Amino acid sequence: MTRVALSALAVVAVVACADSSRPLGPGGARPQVSAMSGYTIVDIGTLGGNFGFARHINDSGLVVGESRTAAGQTHAFLWRPGDQMIDLGTLGGAFSGALGVNNDGVVVGRSTNAAGDRRAFRWTSAEGMHDLGSLGGTPTDADAINSRGDIVGSSRPVDGDFHAVLWTRAGSMRDLGTFGGVNAQAFGINNLEQITGGRDVGDFFSTAFVWSEKDGFRDIGNLGGTGPTDGAIGNDINERGDVTGNSITAAEEEHAFFWSEAVGMLDLGTLGGGSSVGIAINSARQVAGRSRSADGHARAFLWTSGDGMRDLGTLAGGQNSIAHALNNRGQVAGRSDVASGEIHAVVWTPSAP
Repeated sequence: MTRVALSALAVVAVVACADSSRPLGPGGARPQVSAMSGYTIVDIGTLGGNFGFARHINDSGLVVGESRTAAGQTHAFLWRPGDQMIDLGTLGGAFSGALGVNNDGVVVGRSTNAAGDRRAFRWTSAEGMHDLGSLGGTPTDADAINSRGDIVGSSRPVDGDFHAVLWTRAGSMRDLGTFGGVNAQAFGINNLEQITGGRDVGDFFSTAFVWSEKDGFRDIGNLGGTGPTDGAIGNDINERGDVTGNSITAAEEEHAFFWSEAVGMLDLGTLGGGSSVGIAINSARQVAGRSRSADGHARAFLWTSGDGMRDLGTLAGGQNSIAHALNNRGQVAGRSDVASGEIHAVVWTPSAP
C-alpha cells in the first residue's frame, strides 16, 4: 500500500542543459537551467551509492529523503543548502527513509529495526532517531509532520489491516481507524490538524478524504471513474485545506487533481500522456507531481492556476524525474537520473520570487 497506489508510472523526462556561469553546488555540482523557464535544478547527490530521492522540503530549503549508501544500504538523509547530505542512520536495521520535515527541522519517516520490522520514526538533531510505536502490527509509517509537531501515517493492529494514525505533539498515538473501509492511510496534515489520505473500500484505495476533529470524515469525491476499483487518493493538504492527489477519470485514466471547498475536484490534466499524479501542494495553491508525456515518457511537473501543468525537466544527460515535494517559496524537491544512469536527489528553485 503506497501513496500513489492507483497505477505504476514509469519515469522519464527531458534533458536540461548546464549553465557554467552559475556557482558550484554541493559536491562540485553546478546548478543547471531547468526545462521550465525561470527555474534552476541542483543535483544534491547521494550518500555514496547510485540512488537518491528527495521526499520533502521545508520553507528554509531543508531537504529529506532516502539514498543508497556506498555499502549498498538505503538510509534516510537530511540536506541543508550549501552542505553535503547527512546520513540519519536507522533504528537498527538496514533500511530507513525520511518522508517529512517541518520548519523546526524535525524529520519523520520509516526504518527497519534490528528484528527487520518497519517502524515509524521521529528524528531531531538533539535526540536522533526514535521509534514512534505502533498499533501492535507491522509495518508502521510516519508520512507527514506539520509545523506544530503533529505526525500522521499508518499502522497495523496485530490482526488487522492498515489504520490511519495520528501522533500528537504531546507524544500520544491515536488510532483514527479505517473510516468504515478495509484500510486507511493518512498522507498529509496541515497546522489546523486537517488530514488527507486514502480509504480502501475495495481492491484499491478508492476514497480520497479530508478528516478533522471538528468535521470528522469527508469523502471528497473522484474524477468520474465508476469501475469497482476506481477511486482517488489525497496525497497532500495545504494550510487553506486544499488537497492534491490522483484519481481515476471517466476515461479510465489516472490524473492529478486539485480539490478545494469552493471548487470541488479539478482535473489537472497531463503533459500530453495518459496519466499524472499530484503529490504536493503549497499555500499558494501550486501543485507538484509527475505526469506522462505524449511520447510515453514521464515528467516532473509544476502546476499553477495561471499556467497549468509545466515540465520541470531533468539533470543534464538524464531521462527520468519525479517532483515529490513543494515548499511555500515555490522550491520543488524530487529526483532525476543522470547520464550514467544513476538517480540523484534534486531541488528545483525559482530564479526570482
